[in-house]
Amino acid sequence: MKKRTKFIFGGAALLLLAMLSGAFFAGPLLAMANGSQTAATKPTAINPYCGQYLQDLAQRLNVPVSTLQRYKLASMEDVLNQLVKDGKLTQSQADAIKQRLTSHRACSGNGFHWERAITSQFLAKYRPDMASDVAQGLHLSTNQLVTELKSGKSLNTIATTQHVTSAQLRTIVSNAAHDALNKAVSAGDLTQAQSNSISQFLQKHPQFLDHLLNRHYGKKGTGS
Repeated sequence: MKKRTKFIFGGAALLLLAMLSGAFFAGPLLAMANGSQTAATKPTAINPYCGQYLQDLAQRLNVPVSTLQRYKLASMEDVLNQLVKDGKLTQSQADAIKQRLTSHRACSGNGFHWERAITSQFLAKYRPDMASDVAQGLHLSTNQLVTELKSGKSLNTIATTQHVTSAQLRTIVSNAAHDALNKAVSAGDLTQAQSNSISQFLQKHPQFLDHLLNRHYGKKGTGS
């Protein structure tokens, strides 16, 4: 039992470090840690895969799910206390995170986003292709587009300079995303269903690719 308890504590500590680095509950936790106030929360659905993970892990460790969750919370609090001791967090930040962890409903909200991981992998691999297509649509080389973005300009501003209308820019961006999604499906990096889901999201949020390119290639970006 002692060995199982250590395993649970160790796993929970890794989960907490992942959360603090943005892998699981980055949005809510960091917002709380920074002292920002969150509006009234809406009811959230339980993620069935996360629920299955907890039940499976608890079964393998031969403990109830409630005990597993209690051990996880206790271990997370221990790690938070150590982060405060090491000067990585202030006590108020740690307290805010503890409060969030205590009130957070397991497997709900922003937890266990496998969809986000898939989308991130797709974007990381096919971002250069999209940038190249957008640059071509704007009558620029990819290097010229990247240089403009690094200077702090948005795609809209660059398009205006290139005498490309907003409607034309939306078409260029949409086509670039569509071509990249088709390549990803053909290469086996995405299923058709995943491609359709990302495509629907981009259609509802056409400014996302603008934000994506600016974040990666822009003034504060790390891309080349």
